[in-house]
Amino acid sequence: MRLGRWWLFAAVLLALAACGKQPAASADNGAGATPFTVLAGSELKDLEAPLIAAARAAGVDLQLSYAGTLDIVERINAGEHFDAILPPNGAYPALALQTKPLARDKLFYSRIALGVKAAKAAELGWDRQAPGWAEIAQAAGDGRLRYGMTNATSSNTGMSALFAVASALAGKTEDLSEKDVDEASLKAFLSGQQLTAGSSGWLAEAYIKNPAAIDAMVNYEAVILRANARLAPADRLVLVYPRDGMISADYPLMLLNEAQRAPYNQLVAALKALPFQRDALAAAFLRPANPEAPLASTLPASAVAELAFPNRLEVIDAVLAAYQAKWRKPATSIFVLDLSGSMQGQRLQAMRSALKQLTGADTTATTASARYSAFQSRERVVLITFASEVAPPVWVRFDAGQIDSARASLLRQADAMSADGGTAIYSALSEAEALAAQEMKREPERQVSVVLLTDGENNAGLKLADFRASHTGPLPARIFPILFGEGNVAEMQQIAQLSGGREFDGRKLQLSQVFKEIRGYQ
Repeated sequence: MRLGRWWLFAAVLLALAACGKQPAASADNGAGATPFTVLAGSELKDLEAPLIAAARAAGVDLQLSYAGTLDIVERINAGEHFDAILPPNGAYPALALQTKPLARDKLFYSRIALGVKAAKAAELGWDRQAPGWAEIAQAAGDGRLRYGMTNATSSNTGMSALFAVASALAGKTEDLSEKDVDEASLKAFLSGQQLTAGSSGWLAEAYIKNPAAIDAMVNYEAVILRANARLAPADRLVLVYPRDGMISADYPLMLLNEAQRAPYNQLVAALKALPFQRDALAAAFLRPANPEAPLASTLPASAVAELAFPNRLEVIDAVLAAYQAKWRKPATSIFVLDLSGSMQGQRLQAMRSALKQLTGADTTATTASARYSAFQSRERVVLITFASEVAPPVWVRFDAGQIDSARASLLRQADAMSADGGTAIYSALSEAEALAAQEMKREPERQVSVVLLTDGENNAGLKLADFRASHTGPLPARIFPILFGEGNVAEMQQIAQLSGGREFDGRKLQLSQVFKEIRGYQ
């Protein structure tokens, strides 16, 4: 966002906040009232301040929490209480929620686009004519297009893009079934994916930090345009809308609690009113739902083809399962696990349980995210445990036809873990990165990542400075450290930044939840 747009955004926030401080609104500003709780899509964190300011001006005490689309549905179905949800796309929640929403109002929307570097778009001829998905798949399969996209089983952008590609290649805009999918072309498209993420926001951040790694990014147009403001001109992305269509994010506010219908109506009215739709949305590059609000000049006004989201849950589940097990690139997931003395007891048990959950051995698991986060066919899992010394790596291969034996092997490994001794974090990480380099050399197309779980300070083997000194160039694999116990937060953040990964906080959430979230990045 250019400096001028940031000033506009700041002015909008100040104006909306000021509206909430007017004497006329002070008697009904939500103070002391029951908060109106909303579980929203994680990419809306950037819009939190103007949302809350507009709600306050309307007398609503808005409280926002965030999750991915699948998690939104599963948390509500599990009984967690929210007055409303604000997912990026209402199609999946409308199908999957056990109790259907009582009201639904579209607040704004954002197209999902393929953002491509200008030089690459010109090279491929896409600056002159928008490509179809078949052309995009061919360019990816030929190695001419390297892109980033979120994991289709954990994020709406990846899921919507996957179904758009599948529908376009099948020539069907609705009633898609698994048998309609052109597997060869879809696999060609997915072969070009060089960067995987669990959220659209982190995907953009990863591109900003290292734009040389990829040529393009599948993301919300709003997120792409916000990223462009922080990039050098040569790295900015041109919005490309495939001519055979995309699936847009329609951001519906969906009421779940009848007792809160009055503040719901107040909130909808405030967020669809001209001031919010004209100013706050333009500053965030979102498209207004209010037809009286002008479109931001930075957003293309031309019409694009809109594809339909699948209308049956069994189709969604079948396609996502096939994506995980057959179509996406195979992965090697390296888990570097602390078995020092401080992990004895409850901490070790939590780590065992989290690892066991990922085996997929619990066949009674009913949630989609539990099934999708389990280790998949063609995946290799490597356990590197450490205390004062680093144990030899243990390989578990989830090869086709041997899934059950791989699950059993991993369960045995988890049960056999015992904790004692010191903490050689960086010696273990060094071995993990060396193994990752070997794995990528053998199979360059394989996705390799490292998960680090430790609950304490490094006190044996290599130090952080030694680890950094031994890796002067980019690390072979991204590291996803988990903040846990008394672990050194600053060092874990450094490791994540050094490797291009991100840290996860396991101090408040259950480790099983953290492990499941990390799976969206592997």
